[in-house]
Amino acid sequence: MTEFIVYIIDDDPDVLDSIAYLLKTSGYTVKPFNCLFSFLDSNDLEAPGCILLDLIMPGISGIEAMQLLDKRQICYPVIMMSAYGNIEKAVSAMKLGACEYLEKPFAKEKCIRAVETARIIWNQRRLEPAENNMQYLQLYDGLTRREKQVFHLIAEGHSGKQIANSMMISYRTMEKHKANVINKLGASSTTDIVHILYKIKDMSGYRKNGSPE
Repeated sequence: MTEFIVYIIDDDPDVLDSIAYLLKTSGYTVKPFNCLFSFLDSNDLEAPGCILLDLIMPGISGIEAMQLLDKRQICYPVIMMSAYGNIEKAVSAMKLGACEYLEKPFAKEKCIRAVETARIIWNQRRLEPAENNMQYLQLYDGLTRREKQVFHLIAEGHSGKQIANSMMISYRTMEKHKANVINKLGASSTTDIVHILYKIKDMSGYRKNGSPE
């Protein structure tokens, strides 16, 4: 059985060592990183796992880090952690798809429960029936050419204004296309669109270029 890796990203070396020790002595395989970009440069991002991500870091915040992970289609379950009780940012993290939020310092049991929740989520994603992905592909094929353009630009992280300018259409027209994409795919967020692209992009029937409107 492939081992489950807990990736820890925190700029504080003492905290990084402490959490790594806590999890290692609990039987987990741990890989610590002092910043997001060191994690992104590592070569083992295909292994099953989850990410413990610090909310407040220099250079790039935890929220921005989650957005970048989505943009790069790195779909590990994320456990957000912070030493500051910022409810607004915690809510933002959960909206972006974080599966748990831990306020530092946290008890060993809370950390383990969060990691086990992330493991369950990872397994559910990996065991999702192939026919569900085919359904996503069929829904994607039902988009018009313009809607597919909007779909990909959203998945790449472009703002509404950037999408309208790139397609040389009005913002209002872009909003109409975006609403159609969300409704036809049954999506509720940008994260959903990224996940759908991740599911279908390697399927044999997937074509990036759309059919005529």
